[in-house]
Order: sequence, then C-alpha cells, then structure tokens
Amino acid sequence: MDPLTDTFHLPILVDEVVHFFITDRSGTYVDATLGGGGYAAAILPILNKKGRYIGVDRDEDAVQHSRSRFPVSETRFIARQGQLAQLNEVLKEEKISRIDGLLLDLGVSSYQIDTAERGFGYLEEGPLDMRMDRSSGKDASFVINEYSEKELADTLYKYGEERRSRQIARAIIASREANPINTTLELAAVIRRMTPRPHQIKTLARVWQALRFEVNGELDQLRKGLERSYPLLKSGGRMVVLSYESLMDRMVKRFFRGQEPLFSRFEEPGTVPEYSFTILTKKVVRSSVQEIAGNPRARSARLRAAEKKEKG
Repeated sequence: MDPLTDTFHLPILVDEVVHFFITDRSGTYVDATLGGGGYAAAILPILNKKGRYIGVDRDEDAVQHSRSRFPVSETRFIARQGQLAQLNEVLKEEKISRIDGLLLDLGVSSYQIDTAERGFGYLEEGPLDMRMDRSSGKDASFVINEYSEKELADTLYKYGEERRSRQIARAIIASREANPINTTLELAAVIRRMTPRPHQIKTLARVWQALRFEVNGELDQLRKGLERSYPLLKSGGRMVVLSYESLMDRMVKRFFRGQEPLFSRFEEPGTVPEYSFTILTKKVVRSSVQEIAGNPRARSARLRAAEKKEKG
C-alpha cells in the first residue's frame, strides 16, 4: 500500500524520515507512535528479510488499522498497543534488547481529529473525551467539570501556554455551575463568548492542547519514552522525532542537547543526564510548500534527528 494513500493518517515528511532514520537495512526499528502505519508502509520495503519494524501505539484503533494494512505473512512487522513511557517493557516482551532507531510522530492523528466522538476537535459536536487510550484514565469532561478554578487555570497555562488562563477557568466554572459542560461544542461556546473574535481559533487550539496533554500525560510520556529508550539505542542508532507543538519540540531539542530539565519552565534542574548525541538536524526540518498544499496539517510539523555517539 502506498503510504501516501492512507485515510487513517497522512504521514508527513516521509522522505526526510526515511533519510534520517534508516542506517542498516537489517536493523530493528521502533515506531513508538505507530498511528495508521504510514511510515511502516514506507520503510518496510527498504528493509531486507532480516530487518524488523516494531510499531507501538496507545490507541487500539490505530493498532488494528495498521495491522490490517499488512498481510499476516509480513513477519517483519509487529504492532502492539502500549504507552510510550512503557516502551522498554513492550520491547522486553518481544525479546528485543537493542534497537537501531526510534521514530516518534507526536500529537494527534488525522483520524483522531476527524472522528468527532473522540473529542479531539472543537468544530464538531462530540463528547469531551480526548483519551488516546479509551480503556482507562480520566477524560476531558472530568477535567472541565471536576477541577477547581486554580487547577484549571494552571493546566491551561502550563500545557497550553494560555495567557488568559485565569479568565477562561473562571468562565468555565461559572458555566458549569449552571449546567455541566459535556460536549466539545458546549466548551467551545464558553470560550468563544469570552474571547475576542480575532483570537478565538488560537485560544481554542491552546485550550484543546492543554486538555489533551493533561488527560493523556503526554509530556510525561514523552520524557519517560526518550529517557528509557536511550539505553536501548545502539551506538550509531538514531532518534527521529516529529512534533507539532512548541512544548514538545523544546523538550526534544533539550534532550538531544543533553540539557536538563527538559520541561524547563516548571521543573527544578536535576543532575545533567549522560545523553550523548550527534545532532543531525542543525535546524529543524519543515514541510515543503507543496506538501503543505496537499496536507495543511503538515504546516506545524517540525522534524529533529540525532545519532547516538559511540562510547569513548
């Protein structure tokens, strides 16, 4: 299947990912944000019969979809449901102790955004869910209707970098005291009412990002996934990361540089970690004008790649 025909999620910067990611056609490569398997479809034909591609995703829909793309006879491909922070445990179960590369395509898939019942969008009616793994954890409705005003404001500021977080939190509290806020459009209406029209879309995007990060613990997942994957990566192995939000991109940038803390605004500095990379992307790689024209969601994509240094 052509990776660019997938309806679940259109992979971004495919040629660039392949260029930075694959160093050994016989290697073992991990895609820890598998999505619909678009990158797997592009990379598997490059690997030889000894190569392996392990895909992991929190979303069971994504895992099932990606499995359906490849025949059962394609034994080089394995798809597993699991969290990024638990990647080392998933690989241990597959008896994999060393990998040649780790690929992360962070954020929300096109399928998740376009499926109203998942709650990841604010333009269509849907439940306030936003869970990537719908089998567990609190959803966005719990955050909106149960958090205190301070907890809401802190969440919007910390994870959405929303300057008007206190005013928005106050408006949410006032609205839910009259009636619970249960749907995406109900929450969007509250925010639109107290946001000047020119700023509404960006404010909604920041609020939705903050809620998604809070519900799924995405920054904590990313931190643990990066830190726990490092020992698994062979010397000369590579990490390739696509991010779409500045908070995640900053964390990846600091990780590749060996800087601590990774989430610097809200954490106390700790011991400088012994991460040693050669950064392959001196400047962040972005999509071409042509790719953005065909897929507007590529506009915010930022690719960074680094290679683990040989031990001195």
